[in-house]
Amino acid sequence: MNLAGIDVNLVVALDALLQERSVTEAAKRIGLSQPAMSHTLARLRETLGDPLLVRVGRTMALTPRAEALVPRARAVVEELEALLAPLPSFDPKTSRRTLKLGATDYVQFVLLPALEEILSREAPNLTLHILPIGVPPAADSLCEGEMDVAVGRFEHESLPLDVRRVPLFQDTFVGVARADHPRAHGKLDLATYAELSHVLVSPRGTPGGIVDGALAKQGLVRRVALTVPHFLVVPHIVATSNHVTTMLAHVAATFTALLPLATFEPPPELDLAPVTMTMMWHERTHEDPGARWLRDALVRAARPLAHARGAERNKKARSPKAPLAPEHAS
Repeated sequence: MNLAGIDVNLVVALDALLQERSVTEAAKRIGLSQPAMSHTLARLRETLGDPLLVRVGRTMALTPRAEALVPRARAVVEELEALLAPLPSFDPKTSRRTLKLGATDYVQFVLLPALEEILSREAPNLTLHILPIGVPPAADSLCEGEMDVAVGRFEHESLPLDVRRVPLFQDTFVGVARADHPRAHGKLDLATYAELSHVLVSPRGTPGGIVDGALAKQGLVRRVALTVPHFLVVPHIVATSNHVTTMLAHVAATFTALLPLATFEPPPELDLAPVTMTMMWHERTHEDPGARWLRDALVRAARPLAHARGAERNKKARSPKAPLAPEHAS
């Protein structure tokens, strides 16, 4: 049978007739007139090759074929109702959904405390599953449905047309050294900066980075004494050695509050551009109410970071009472 020629309304009418066993009551059930339902019954009889409803005394009875169709017609109508139903509502206060966020370790460090505060207050039963970003690329994971949202640095990635993105916040680079470092204080010239003993964070273990590229433009090479795959260990190493590092200011702000560290400005000749953290999501989740709520929560969690300058955050972080989580925007 060619389903393209079947009127779906016939299925709805069939279910009503089988449930009510009355043309009059079936017509009331689906909002048709009695003549219209009689005409529909005639069409169903012709299509199915069976009378379906027959008169027995003063009542109507189902034929054996119709009896067999009762549960099947009901199941089809329920499936149609579910298929064509509007998007389910999302109440963050009661939802027990699991949402998946892809994030770099830096994003997790600076953004998750504020995001978790929003979650615990507004969506206490929601589960947030954090996934690493790297291989495969975040855009691929979004396209495959493995992530609902991703946050990180994506300015150099070419994205499919069905992946959306918006910038969340920027961060700037600062130098970090132990508080009593003999050379890393005040304003450093390029030569002194390059001569210092540096710690490099290289997630993939490859040499070089943004700073090295900037120094190369000035005809200089810095001394990299240590390369590590992530930034969390770096402040502890720097605090107990003569090594220095160059990191993003929002991270430095936290560690200068906890360890005997001081920050310094990298030489302006390096012209280290601010780094933009971007939020991405796939078109398929654009209207999903849960994913939309998560995107809004991420925007609110990032607002203090977007409004803060690195130097100002460093000053706040030097107070031992400064909170580790970003303060809420007023």
